[in-house]
Amino acid sequence: MPSPPTTAKGRATVQRVLDAACVLFARQGIRATTLDQVQAASATGRSQLYSYFAGKADLVTAVVNQQVERVLEAQQPLLGSIATAADVRRWCELAARQYSADDPVRCPIGSLVHELGEQDLDARAALAAGFTRWHTALSTGLRRVRDNGGLAPYLDPDAAASALLAAYQGGVLLAAATGDVTRLSASLTTVAGGMLVEPRSGSGMPRQSPSRR
Repeated sequence: MPSPPTTAKGRATVQRVLDAACVLFARQGIRATTLDQVQAASATGRSQLYSYFAGKADLVTAVVNQQVERVLEAQQPLLGSIATAADVRRWCELAARQYSADDPVRCPIGSLVHELGEQDLDARAALAAGFTRWHTALSTGLRRVRDNGGLAPYLDPDAAASALLAAYQGGVLLAAATGDVTRLSASLTTVAGGMLVEPRSGSGMPRQSPSRR
């Protein structure tokens, strides 16, 4: 396997290749994109390209890893500090707002699921690991929400995290199909509303989130 870059110039070259590949993969698909096209789009020589990537499969895996980092980083610090029902609602709002200017609407990692072939084992493993990290972050936050009385007591935080991710990906798909990003917002807030409870009222009993009604 090629060695990672050790100089600023080398790191800049790798980033240029990855950025070009991300754009081409999104525009025309992974299978239709050739290394020659990536090379031309990144203004990179063939020897440079192969200095850092063993081949197309290696490049695809690197793109997946980069997109995972971008998606998770864009949701920080909120994703890593969710502790109340209000935090979950803010996360839902942030998720929808991030796509408000996108045309077309697409999740940088969710959209890769159908692009990867059976032969892309390393890339598929990287994608699965990325979703696991995302799910774990949400589940950890929802456990804190439960401990603070903001999650319906009958819900398992792991299952609730899966439901939120499913609402996220399904909402992005609906938004992409219709061009209406409010579909994503509605999907997330509806699912979140069914699992969250309001802070305890003066009667000592938790109140159901208004979006559940």
